Amino acid sequence: MSIEQLLQNEAVKEFGTGVLIGFTLGYTFKHLFKFFVILLGLYLIGLIYLSNKGIVQVDWQSLQSWVNYLFQGFKNFMDSIKAPIASLGGFTVGFALGMKF
Repeated sequence: MSIEQLLQNEAVKEFGTGVLIGFTLGYTFKHLFKFFVILLGLYLIGLIYLSNKGIVQVDWQSLQSWVNYLFQGFKNFMDSIKAPIASLGGFTVGFALGMKF
């Protein structure tokens, strides 16, 4: 089988598309997640500081449930974008590479 015939194969095209989409989403989500965690950390540091100064009173249980809700929403979103991809193998490889770089 020549390289031209191999590139014309539909399975190879789907795998390549899955890798490209997976890499793009993995790279993007890695950086967005880092940004989100930094913002969340700054928010929590601000709350701790204001709470220690007696300026605000924080309901830590509610805050914990809110943070858990945000992370659960992120997890559900990640699960939903992986479902409709035809070439899940290629997507997984690309997503792992995107998260690495």
